[in-house]
Amino acid sequence: MANTISSSTIATIVTQTLQQCQFNTSFTFRSPAITVTGPYCVNQLGATLHELGAKHVLLVVDKMVWQLGLTSSCETAIELAGLTLTLFTDVQGEPDSELVVKGVAMLKASGADFVLGLGGGSALDAAKAIAVLGDYKGALSEFVVGGLASRTVGLGAIPTTAGTGSEATDITVIKDVVNNIKVPVKGPALVPDLALLDPALMLGVPSSITAATGIDTLTHAIEAYTSRQSNPLAQAYAYHSIEMVIKALPVAVGCGDDMDMRHSMAIAAYKAGLSFSNSGLGLVHAISHQIGSFYHIPHGVANAILLPYVMVFNRLCCENSYAEIAKALGVDRDSMTKRELCQAAILRVRQLIIDLGLPTSLAGFEVNPTDFTTIAEQAMSDICLTGTPRQVNALQIVSLLELAFVGDLEMEGS
Repeated sequence: MANTISSSTIATIVTQTLQQCQFNTSFTFRSPAITVTGPYCVNQLGATLHELGAKHVLLVVDKMVWQLGLTSSCETAIELAGLTLTLFTDVQGEPDSELVVKGVAMLKASGADFVLGLGGGSALDAAKAIAVLGDYKGALSEFVVGGLASRTVGLGAIPTTAGTGSEATDITVIKDVVNNIKVPVKGPALVPDLALLDPALMLGVPSSITAATGIDTLTHAIEAYTSRQSNPLAQAYAYHSIEMVIKALPVAVGCGDDMDMRHSMAIAAYKAGLSFSNSGLGLVHAISHQIGSFYHIPHGVANAILLPYVMVFNRLCCENSYAEIAKALGVDRDSMTKRELCQAAILRVRQLIIDLGLPTSLAGFEVNPTDFTTIAEQAMSDICLTGTPRQVNALQIVSLLELAFVGDLEMEGS
C-alpha cells in the first residue's frame, strides 16, 4: 500500500513554503528614524540627540571641514544641549581600514554612545564604519555584502555636500589597506538613526564640487529608477529626485549662495540615497568605481562622463523607463513617441553635464586604453552590477570605455 500524507502535514508544508517565498511585489524599505531639514536646522541638533537618548557624541568630521570652522555650529548645538563631545578629525580622502581602527579606538576610549558624521561622503562613510565595526573582532576583508553589521551606539549623519546620499543609505565602503581592496559593508545597522540636512552648511562648497556631486545624485536616481531590483517606493523617490536636480543644480552651481536651491539639492540627494539604498545601482557605478581607483578621477566626475554612454547602452531595455523620466528631466512630451522621449532624455542629461562644465570624455585624463580590459573585468565583479537593467559582458564594457575615451556618444548606434 502506498504511503499517504496526512492533510495536516500537507497544510504545514504549504504554509512553510508560502512563508519562504518572496513574491515580486514584496520589498523591504529602510530609512532613517528621524530626518531634520531646513536652513539652520543644525540648531535643532541638540534637542534631536536628546530625543534619541544620546549623552556623549563622537563627532567624525573631514579634516578640511573642521579646519574651515564648519563644525562650530554643530559643536555649539551639542554643548548647549549639555551633551559631552569628542572630536575625531582624521578623515582625509576615502576612508580606509587604518582610519576606522583609529576611530574605533577613540570611540572606545571616549565612552561615546553616539557617532555623528559631518562632512562629505568620506566622513559619513567613516562614521558609519566606526559605529558598526566597534565590536567586530575579525578582519575587514571577511566582510561581504549582506554580512553581519550591527551596532550598540547611535548613529547620525550631517552632509555638507549634496551628492552621496550616505545620510540615507544602508551601506559604507572602506578600503582594506592590507589587501588593497574596497570592502562594502551593508546592512540595516548602517542606516543612520538621524539625518540632518542643513543647506546653510553647503553654501561654501565650490561650484566644481557642487556640479560633480549633483551629477552623482542624478546618477543615483536614474540608476535606481531603472534597476532590476527597484520597487514602486524607490522609483517614486528617484523620480522626484530627478525633478529636483534638473531644476536646482544649474542654479546651485551658478549661484552657490542660493539657499533655496541648496536646500532642494540636499533633499534631492537624500531622496536619491533612499532610492538606491533600497533598489541598487547599475553599470555606471560598476565602472566608475574602477576608473576612480585606476586614475584617481573624482567619483562624481567619473559618473558624469559615463552616465550618457551607459544610458545609450541600456536604452535597449530602458526605453519605457527613460520615456517616463523624460518629463522629470523637463522634456516636452507632446507628439513624441517613446523612442523619441528616450533619446531626448539621454540628450537632456548630456546637455546638463555640458552646461555644468563637467567633462564628457575620458580624453582629458591620464587614461591608458590598455587598462580597459582589466577595468572591465573588475567592473564585472562590482556589487552595483546586480541592478543593471541590461545584461552586460566585459567586451561590451571595454567598448563603452572606448566610446567614452573618444567622446562618441553614438546616439544612433545599437
